[in-house]
Amino acid sequence: MSAEQRNPSGELTPREPEAYASALRSYFRKRCHSADVEDLVQEVLLRMHSRRAEAEIENIGGYIFTVAAHVLIARRKRGGLGEIDLADAVDTITPERIVLARREVDRVVQAIQDLSPRTRDIFVAHRFEEMTYAAIARRFGISVSAVEKHIMLALRELSRAIQVQP
Repeated sequence: MSAEQRNPSGELTPREPEAYASALRSYFRKRCHSADVEDLVQEVLLRMHSRRAEAEIENIGGYIFTVAAHVLIARRKRGGLGEIDLADAVDTITPERIVLARREVDRVVQAIQDLSPRTRDIFVAHRFEEMTYAAIARRFGISVSAVEKHIMLALRELSRAIQVQP
């Protein structure tokens, strides 16, 4: 079985629940006290691993966040969550964060511009024009597999650009 699947828009998404741990942390940080976040993430991952799969999950990302919502509700019903600290729930925008975000956007834009013309055009068609891989393949006269490779290359380069510190 592949470690990735396609979502309805044709994008590759991970099949392994652990790939969603960071997104789950973000989800829980917005909904409960920060001291509870890691426990909740672990509970979701445990439920995903102990689930008896009768059928393959088509949209694992959606399913995981549904499980996360149920875990949160169950924990609140049991009284196992502290009250949400508004300082934890509010994402404070500071001048420093604005500057850092602008630098990150600049790095991403530069990374897109630095892509080879074909990879850039394919990436833009998919991410900004919301074209499916099949439609892009037809437009450029290439296989869907080639489109996937261009998208993966673009994402790898963008990921590198984001990871570089200013």
